[in-house]
Amino acid sequence: MLRSAANRLTRQSFQVYQTVRFSGTDQSRAVSTGEASLVEVLKQKFPKAKYIEVQDISGGCGAMYEIYVETLDFKGLNTIKQHRLVTEALKQQIKDMHGVRIHTKLPRDDE
Repeated sequence: MLRSAANRLTRQSFQVYQTVRFSGTDQSRAVSTGEASLVEVLKQKFPKAKYIEVQDISGGCGAMYEIYVETLDFKGLNTIKQHRLVTEALKQQIKDMHGVRIHTKLPRDDE
């Protein structure tokens, strides 16, 4: 019961992210150096990624990040394996974090 509620919440969160993603509302927000460095590492690990976003959700101190990655590299992998790829790519950086939220997705065929 709890697991299905958590899965539903994750899907809902990701859907909200999807609508915000194309709205352009966060374009005025300055990107921190921590966010930029994490994006660069993820771009190197997933060069075919359609979308990568990193947000410092710790209030600016760099202790916690929310990460979104959309790439064909996840094809055939379950969510746990997708998240493992992301955490492996950020292994060194995660050591200095309090926490990280990871959202992964395969691009839709029509995109």
